[in-house]
Amino acid sequence: MWNEVLENIVVVKRSGQRVEFNASKIAIAIKKAFDAVYQEPDENQIYSVFESVLKFINKEYSERKTISVEDIQDTIEDHLKKLGFDDVHKAFQEYRQKRAASRKAFSEKQQHKFVKVIETIGNIDKTLTPRKMLHKFGKIISSEYAKSYILDSKYIRAYEEGNIYIHNLEFFPLGYLSHLNLKLEISDDDEYLDEFISAIINAQSELSSEIGINNLDVLVEKYFLDHFKKSLKSRIEYYFLTNGISDFVPTAKIEDIINKMNDINIDELSFEPYDNNPIIKNAFKIIINDTLENEKNFVKVTVSRIITNLRTYQTNNSYTISVSNKMSNVATLVRDNVISYLTDNNLTDNVNVIFKITEDSDETYLSKIASLIINEKNVYLSFPNNTYNKDDNNDVEYFSNGLRIFESLNENEKRSNGRMVVTSTSINIARLGLKYLNNKSISNFYQELDQLLDLTKNEMMLAFETIGDKNKENYQVLFNGNVLGDERLEQGQKIRKIIKSGVLNIGLVGLKECVLSFEPDSNKQYDLVIEILSYLNKKMKQFSDETKLNFQLFEPSGLTARKHFIGIDKSIYGVHKNITDKNSYELIDTAKFITNNKELATIQSLLSGGCLITKNISSKASNKKIVDLIKELMKDNIGFIKLKVDK
Repeated sequence: MWNEVLENIVVVKRSGQRVEFNASKIAIAIKKAFDAVYQEPDENQIYSVFESVLKFINKEYSERKTISVEDIQDTIEDHLKKLGFDDVHKAFQEYRQKRAASRKAFSEKQQHKFVKVIETIGNIDKTLTPRKMLHKFGKIISSEYAKSYILDSKYIRAYEEGNIYIHNLEFFPLGYLSHLNLKLEISDDDEYLDEFISAIINAQSELSSEIGINNLDVLVEKYFLDHFKKSLKSRIEYYFLTNGISDFVPTAKIEDIINKMNDINIDELSFEPYDNNPIIKNAFKIIINDTLENEKNFVKVTVSRIITNLRTYQTNNSYTISVSNKMSNVATLVRDNVISYLTDNNLTDNVNVIFKITEDSDETYLSKIASLIINEKNVYLSFPNNTYNKDDNNDVEYFSNGLRIFESLNENEKRSNGRMVVTSTSINIARLGLKYLNNKSISNFYQELDQLLDLTKNEMMLAFETIGDKNKENYQVLFNGNVLGDERLEQGQKIRKIIKSGVLNIGLVGLKECVLSFEPDSNKQYDLVIEILSYLNKKMKQFSDETKLNFQLFEPSGLTARKHFIGIDKSIYGVHKNITDKNSYELIDTAKFITNNKELATIQSLLSGGCLITKNISSKASNKKIVDLIKELMKDNIGFIKLKVDK
């Protein structure tokens, strides 16, 4: 309503430059003043001040056609005072005085901006530990450096006005990557385990978010099998030597039989030529059984050691461990011990486990996973054989927040191992729904969506180039065998050519609320979601073809962006039922217009960068009921899900 009346007013900046009137800037200025006073400001109060200011400007300036920035700020001050927000009025007044002093002291715009950094640092929570406070200092300075010296003002304006959210803003000036599925190698070396754990832990110093350890059971399979073989050969040699019967047994032939083993399978250990000797036959039986029991204990201790190291190493990153559905005795033994560890321990939030489920998963395995779910363990399920995850050569991998890396423009095959999320920026699609709440122009909606996407793509390209401009020497861990293709990176080379295999994720925040705003008919809302997602996927393909980079669409499950957007939108548009009458925008899986799992799976397939689906189950649900639900989800083509006990 108000934007139609005020759209012809021109704002005169301090420099004399004339720009279009932007009402959202007023709402954000008022919100910042409230934020400076209240930890959890009431957006209804912000909106009431905003509305009052706009009505005044409309009345007093509609005939004049121009208004200065100073006049706008004076009007905000007057209305804060008039409406009784004395503390906020004081905060706003002090802010203006500081900015005026800063502009006078610094001739360069960037220097003036950096004064705000010092002020922000002064407001850091004083209860933090020195280490966490130092980390916070660094994030603030890095973020403000990006705003002042790397990003164009149009990107910062879009960020501050709540149109986009740059997820890695605090980190990309430093060359940090976001999420990475580590390219870990299988080895039979005795020092492999120490190197394996060190590589995982050390990687967190060069990543900002989450580290994926893919198919743990397969990664350590050869290590455990070789350990079993060495133990078995050593025991046989020792037993026969100490019992004085080594001359009767051809040790070389026995070792050859053991060396050919592909799994810990006692049935394959056929020593038939010696079965006619009861002493030797009994000796083999004892040795094999003892070695097997010893190996089971070794696997248990080792699995516990791996997970415990990740749990106890304090970091801002999180780790996601996936386990495969490989049907070998060693892999099964590893998976069973992962389940046992989860059963006996309450994992912290920084360690997550994903169980891969296929048609070959047996009832016993599924029942064990169901027990973990009932007992509220931190586990997730992925279905690698569904239609959009399936590939003949490689497994799809997910992170605990639902992010997915698989398809690649620059690779002949789908793969996850060694690939990363380079950068992520989300768009506030709920804003477009609110903007056209009373003006159902689908053509205008898509036109503005295109403009927002183009701006986001260009910002992400700049972030990619900033990170890609780093050298191999800037990293001690990542580009030394842990990233796909890093063996091609020579000393002194830029990492750009290697991170091209990664993905640039464009996030959708408020997709559900956008549809509810734009389409009141519940029978048409699902179709609109599919229409919007299909359109966006065409845009991602266009961006990928133009840039030769992997642009993907995802839905961020974290609260930060969703709360950031809704707070600003409430301040601008007020509270609307089912849209902004909450603390954060909700995920698409909560939409009532999605009536079954197959519809949910279709939406998930169109979000190729990933989305987190959470399904609540009754605390009274039986083990069998959960197993049946898992099978149903797999049949309905769900790719990734978290089953959560409804308290």
